[in-house]
Amino acid sequence: MSGSTSARRSVPRTTNMSDGQHQQRYRVIDKIAAGGMAEVFRAESAGIEGFKKKVAIKRVLPHLSQKRKFMSMFLDEARLSAHLSHSNVVQVFDIGLGDDTYFIVMEYVDGADLKAIIETLRKRGQQFPLEAAVYIATKICEGLAYAHDLTDGRGNPFGIVHRDMSPPNVLITRYGEIKITDFGLAKANNQLEKSEPGIIKGKFSYLAPEAAMGHEVDTRADIFAVGIILWEMLAGRKLFLGESDYATVKLVQQANIPSLSEINHKVPPGLERIILKSLARDL
Repeated sequence: MSGSTSARRSVPRTTNMSDGQHQQRYRVIDKIAAGGMAEVFRAESAGIEGFKKKVAIKRVLPHLSQKRKFMSMFLDEARLSAHLSHSNVVQVFDIGLGDDTYFIVMEYVDGADLKAIIETLRKRGQQFPLEAAVYIATKICEGLAYAHDLTDGRGNPFGIVHRDMSPPNVLITRYGEIKITDFGLAKANNQLEKSEPGIIKGKFSYLAPEAAMGHEVDTRADIFAVGIILWEMLAGRKLFLGESDYATVKLVQQANIPSLSEINHKVPPGLERIILKSLARDL
């Protein structure tokens, strides 16, 4: 979803990703990401009088479009995501059907994801700047607060929970804007994992303890994940990481938090208290 330098360039081509109700055509520029569930393309939407807009297209892998329960959850969550309009959330513009599979058209983010930035700093032996880490976490919280509090026209809450807050889902533009992506799609991912174990690389390190125990989650699970992300940016290492996925889940369930200020002496007591509050274990 980002325009990172790792994007694989290909000859631009024009493809029609429409379902009859969506007559808009998209010119695909290149593929920028691929995973077990979908692939993401950088593209341009074409309108009248030469109008063009750069977008990202997330296309479900064709063989998965035949899985009815997965697709039902995927489309429900995508429709819900289309209601989100906030500067710290990647906006969904359209949902369509083309080439025998579904796709989502969304805001294109020219930058990199937080995971790539953290890994680059780690390889260079550099510490994540404290002010930058706090700024990123603050903007993530602003995007989450907007989504968590969103209501319909009658004032009824949508009940939106991200469920997959993790560094790959935090995009940072080259201008320093922070954008959360893939709102709510974790539900569909979980359904896919049940039907095809191993196809989705689980981000177990960012689960809340109640999720790791198989319980239902609410907005607090997102806050817990932000606490993990901020802790990791400032500590320079993973908070919960075992030798296997099972071991990682057990660590999450226990939720023992090492002293951050002992790892990074630049972390002030007040900030550490905030982080520990977000990481409070909820039984």
